[in-house]
Amino acid sequence: MISKLLSTAVKLYLRSQVEQAEDLQLKILGKNQQILQGYIPQILLSCSCTVYQGLYLRQIELNGSNISFNLAEVMRKKPLKLLEPVMVEIQLRLDAADLQASLNSPLLQSGLSDLWQMVLSIQQIDASSVLANLAIEWQSIAIANEGLNLTGRYQDALGEQEFALSTGINLPDSHTLCLSPLKIIDQSFAFAEIHNELKIDLGTNVALEQLVIESEQIICSGKIKIHN
Repeated sequence: MISKLLSTAVKLYLRSQVEQAEDLQLKILGKNQQILQGYIPQILLSCSCTVYQGLYLRQIELNGSNISFNLAEVMRKKPLKLLEPVMVEIQLRLDAADLQASLNSPLLQSGLSDLWQMVLSIQQIDASSVLANLAIEWQSIAIANEGLNLTGRYQDALGEQEFALSTGINLPDSHTLCLSPLKIIDQSFAFAEIHNELKIDLGTNVALEQLVIESEQIICSGKIKIHN
């Protein structure tokens, strides 16, 4: 009874965190005595065609352990809540269509805006310049071998301009993405190829172990800290 109730609560919790999830498979590992103390030793989860905050993921697998939750409230059919942050092992895959569908995601848009400012920064372009303050409209994002190709457009004094940005991506350590070489094709810019590496700090909540970008798909695995 407790396992079934908890399984339902966990599924409801997970569905509340995503906009879409298909073929949701869940397995809770632990003894009844542990679960009745509000503790889950391990949860295994997999689902496909998931949408999280506008990001489209073809396949995702999670392995969470040492989970403390609000058992008393769950028993009263209240939503499940994590009492402590949980570091979860994650493996995900997305293809070219997923990436393009994710382009309007606030998370991806924010990331691309940050990337644009970083690109300008390593070119020593002042943040107050016209170039730094252009409103970029990203139009496409495609998977290349070990990298990404993006196109966008903006309005300047001469009208609408289009540009292309391409970059290779590698993983020097678990908390850092390295973008190199970076290339921009735009006649309005004073630069076309950036020789400096651009390193992006992923923070302490993320620890990537593998990042494969090839054959029109991205495969990523590592650990991520999940808060309630």
